[in-house]
Amino acid sequence: MPILHKFQNHDWKNGFWTENSILKTNHYKPEVLFIGTFNPLTPNANFADFFYGRNYFWPIFKNLFVENQTIHNRRRMPTNGNPIPPLNPTLDEIFKICKKCKIGFADMINSAFPHTEGYQIKKNDNVIFNELEYNLILDNKKKGIRGLAELNNIKQIEWNIENIKNYLCENPTIKYIYFTRKPSGIWLKKWNDLIKSDCSIGKTFGFIFTPSGQPLTNLPIPFNTRIKSLTHCWVWNNLQHQIPINKNGYCNLNHDWLIQNGVNPNNF
Repeated sequence: MPILHKFQNHDWKNGFWTENSILKTNHYKPEVLFIGTFNPLTPNANFADFFYGRNYFWPIFKNLFVENQTIHNRRRMPTNGNPIPPLNPTLDEIFKICKKCKIGFADMINSAFPHTEGYQIKKNDNVIFNELEYNLILDNKKKGIRGLAELNNIKQIEWNIENIKNYLCENPTIKYIYFTRKPSGIWLKKWNDLIKSDCSIGKTFGFIFTPSGQPLTNLPIPFNTRIKSLTHCWVWNNLQHQIPINKNGYCNLNHDWLIQNGVNPNNF
């Protein structure tokens, strides 16, 4: 059996569900799509309850779209270990933000090992296959541990690009598409395939800094914490500001979209 995306086909029973690792809803037509890489359904260390459920993504979005100021300063879940509720924001609050801002989500990989059952999962969720060890989050081989690029080389990755293309065709309301990293290697090839599709014409594509905040260096006061620096990067990268931030290759979240959803960019 393949190792599926955690949210490949999942139903939250509230008008939100996924098909092929793409968020679907009957509450709105999406205007903004965030694209990620892979969230494997492994048994030991994946506690995410939604797309980007562990890192800074949702605390930042709560600050932006609910508080309109930076109040929440921590990751939604700890880096390691089982999270202790209540989570901030709650899952219900996340869905309210999705509705307000008309957000969609999709990931580029649908499953790993789609053609074999001959693997073993270790306690740390690494995978042993043909006597070699793989990490399903790692891009490339590091310290003897192979990553997704090496799995792709042996055709053990099920890509999701065609499904995302179809989703864009089905949702012409989508204006902005953000990849939550700057792609290279296998990711860049697939990204370029996506943006060249017919239903991508007229849409704005860009990369925002990864929601984990790594390896972003904290900015000067008043943006001298990880979440404040990351938020400032998302809102102001490559734009004029008294505390400039210019991360090469990254974009910023569209200010018209932010403002129409109640955000004052100057607060961040």
